[in-house]
Amino acid sequence: MKRKLIFLILLIRGIAFAVLDDYTLKNKVEHNNIRALQELRVTTLDPIKLNDIYSKRAFIYIYETLFEIDDDEVIHKKLVSDYRYINSKNLYIKLRDNIKFQDGSLLTAKDVKYSLMRMKKKGALKEFYSNIQDIEVLNSSELIIRLNTEEKYLFKLLSHSMSSITKEKDGKLFGTGEYQVKSFDKDQIVLSDNNKEKTFTIERVFSTKERLLALFNENADIVYDITDYNIIKGKRLEIINEDKIEIKASDNIVTLALIFGKERELKFKKVIQSSIKDKTENILPPEIYGEKFKVQESNLSEIEIKSYIDFLKKENKKIELMILNTEEDRALAKKIESDLKNNGIEINITPYQVDAFYYKLKNKDYDIALQHLVFNKKFPQISLGKVILYDIYDRNLYNSFSLIKAQLGIDKGLEKNNSTFIRDINNIFNKIPYIPIKHQALYILHNKEIGEEKIKK
Repeated sequence: MKRKLIFLILLIRGIAFAVLDDYTLKNKVEHNNIRALQELRVTTLDPIKLNDIYSKRAFIYIYETLFEIDDDEVIHKKLVSDYRYINSKNLYIKLRDNIKFQDGSLLTAKDVKYSLMRMKKKGALKEFYSNIQDIEVLNSSELIIRLNTEEKYLFKLLSHSMSSITKEKDGKLFGTGEYQVKSFDKDQIVLSDNNKEKTFTIERVFSTKERLLALFNENADIVYDITDYNIIKGKRLEIINEDKIEIKASDNIVTLALIFGKERELKFKKVIQSSIKDKTENILPPEIYGEKFKVQESNLSEIEIKSYIDFLKKENKKIELMILNTEEDRALAKKIESDLKNNGIEINITPYQVDAFYYKLKNKDYDIALQHLVFNKKFPQISLGKVILYDIYDRNLYNSFSLIKAQLGIDKGLEKNNSTFIRDINNIFNKIPYIPIKHQALYILHNKEIGEEKIKK
């Protein structure tokens, strides 16, 4: 039964946030019908097409991986019963017995080879699988993954949802997860458990306020993609009641950044960057990547900046800033507009609804855009590759990143703060593919009645 909303004075209380795996509350299902709301839609159920966190949330229920990683970054066996390195480039794996796909067939080593080699050949981020030379099937339950070079990051890769083990039958993919797809349309996917006793619905509701209202009115059990800004606003409206709603930090960090659509010279980017006063000094979220990656301050003199701004004025054309039509983005865009105007640069702020925004973004049909770049704590390198290729759509930059990764070996990259890697990444970002404005955590809010002890950490 819906409760009436009461708008009262802001009540300021301290917030204690625990950490929660962003992708799933899989083991937290005491109710038979769970409804989860997220900002964007599930776009694919095929691992080779996976490039966003929104689809990944559905994967956890439908598919399983060989290994899984917990919040302490400890690797655990999932579909594997035993494994060992024969030598530094050959990993032996034995599968668990009697694991079945949703079509009733048994999991075999051939299914593992099919899934991983399919990713290597056709995956959206197939470059991360380039070090897998081949997979030798020994028998129905044993296999050897053969690598080109030693790679300690392999277990993380095999824990990522892109590495989900699938079976294709009559053009349909099956997984070994607890749930299977009941229905899937534009804005909603409904999953049912294999006994058809429970359902789990993931629905796209772009408006943050509508997601929070649905949780408050008990029309939803879980809401994703909530920022500090949203939480403060929700408390002001008293639609977040911490007696009934749990607030948990996810393992995702979002970077609000200015990205460039049209071919713009480096001097233009430097002038824009120099004009914005309130921005972060870190290119990448320091909570994930540390403090090694810094924004390089412009080496332009005041005379050079003024001369270039005069040149822009002579063009007599305002710069368009494309943003999502949200309260938070509109407020941030106004601050950016004020900073640029104070430096003599005129812009037009153009808000778009979500579908139009991402259509123009993908087609590079904009001048400057305020984009949300989502990074993941558990998979820093895969996350960075995803951001470059699918959040800012820069194939040339991604190829440079892949080359560096290949030269150093994945295990010698971010995890060890390799000085060469840091230097080369900083050199890439000296070209200013984007201007980071701020990094902020994303939160999950859920109904406490679902059962706190069953949250998957």
